[in-house]
Amino acid sequence: IPPGTYRVNTALFSVKLVPVLEIPEGKLGMVTTQDGAPLKTGEIAGREVPGHNTFQDGEAFVTSGGTKGLQAQVMMPGSYYLNPNFATVELANMTEVTIGHAGVVIAFVGEPGADVTGEGFKHGNLVKPGQRGVWVEPLDPGMYPINPKTNHVVSVPTTNVVLNWATGKTEAHKLDAKLSTITVRSSDGFTFNLDVSQIIHIPRSSAPKVIARFGSMDNLVTQVLEPTIGNYFRNAAQKSDAISFLKERTQRQGEAREHIQHALEQYDVQAVDTLIGDI
Repeated sequence: IPPGTYRVNTALFSVKLVPVLEIPEGKLGMVTTQDGAPLKTGEIAGREVPGHNTFQDGEAFVTSGGTKGLQAQVMMPGSYYLNPNFATVELANMTEVTIGHAGVVIAFVGEPGADVTGEGFKHGNLVKPGQRGVWVEPLDPGMYPINPKTNHVVSVPTTNVVLNWATGKTEAHKLDAKLSTITVRSSDGFTFNLDVSQIIHIPRSSAPKVIARFGSMDNLVTQVLEPTIGNYFRNAAQKSDAISFLKERTQRQGEAREHIQHALEQYDVQAVDTLIGDI
């Protein structure tokens, strides 16, 4: 019962006062209910049901088919008269997608979705928003009330990203933190080191495909970019003597750019430029 004056027969009822639930700006409430139907097998959270005034009417929640346990629906900032014997609330931060990024949503709840990518993409299923799986539509920059217990949002940079194969040199995004200078051997037996920078771009529309295929940007770097670029320069050095490799630096750089552009196309990643630094 909300704040006010009531004529309650204390021989029949006892009243316990509890604080009003306050959810501050920039936060959301993750709800766990203590009553309702049991969750279906294979589900981790209850689906949204209508008519319970954001969990403030517990009886309406139960009669509408609500389930006990973790709920997919979240509570927005505001004040709520919530019965703590019916539901408990845990605060979490809103999901922020920063400028220059796209947010790829991996949903753990919802109806199983049919793949919308067609026959051309065979490395994972992309589904419509609201269904279970990787959403085909990414989130644009902004703040979103997404339940972190039922959804995971992967931030994918959509601006040009520079990766350095140079020991001790790391960009702010830290994706190249584990990359190091490439050691190669020429055809005449000389071993020397190459510092290489690779500029890549992931279009907004391709971000879900990259995550469906690799799971994260770190996996893209370690599973594709690192072996592709490292092996190319090792193979190129073995076909040339050391002096020729040094003299034909510009030509080598152009050949590397063309080869890597072609190699990354199949992974929905655009290779903008390949630059050879110190030799």
